[in-house]
Amino acid sequence: ALPDIRTLTLAYALAGADCIDVAADPAVIAAAKSGLDAAEKIAQAAQRSDYNRPWLMISMSAGEDPHFRKAEFDPAICPPDCPRPCETICPAEAIEFSTDFMGVRRDRCYGCGRCLPVCPWGLIAAHSHPTPLDAVAQQVLSQVDALEIHTHVGGYAAFKDLWQTLQPWIDDLHIISISCPDDEGLIDYLKDLQRIIKAPESSASKDLDASGIAVETKLHNVIWQTDGRP
Repeated sequence: ALPDIRTLTLAYALAGADCIDVAADPAVIAAAKSGLDAAEKIAQAAQRSDYNRPWLMISMSAGEDPHFRKAEFDPAICPPDCPRPCETICPAEAIEFSTDFMGVRRDRCYGCGRCLPVCPWGLIAAHSHPTPLDAVAQQVLSQVDALEIHTHVGGYAAFKDLWQTLQPWIDDLHIISISCPDDEGLIDYLKDLQRIIKAPESSASKDLDASGIAVETKLHNVIWQTDGRP
């Protein structure tokens, strides 16, 4: 639930975490940022000179559009005398019955499922909705500091497509983390990914300054996750 995400983010921030990884969902990101803001205020009030605001990271999978679970119902068939417990219980305030809007605001719903069992008429269902990666990138990458990319051996083409999609936002990220499960040919695959990241079309290329001297543009800080392997 969003309140839990906010609380956990606040707690980990005050405990000294350097980076907090959350789902690439706008509602989840908003909750985490709220927790980070609260932690910063607490640290300032306590005059903690050692406090550093953690980076906020999101995870994306190469070759796979993220699926977000959203609540759905037809407000036109809701009985007019229903007490609407769904509206009250929703922690994201995604369910509304007003003169301007009736139903589920999909941009707020993050699929916690609390509204499903409380509907007296059983009219609410939850469905998984794929969201194109470029749409997700436009919504969330400008709001975070870091990115974790999940991939697997053999996913070269999918990784390359994702990397090209991410180009408008890459230079604004502090850290890019690559997570890949162990498999035959892992090292060669990771080297292939490294070549994509350092390709001339990426921001690791060399430009010419006014004097014609080659200068190195920003290189990304890349973490190659070993995930506990030797």
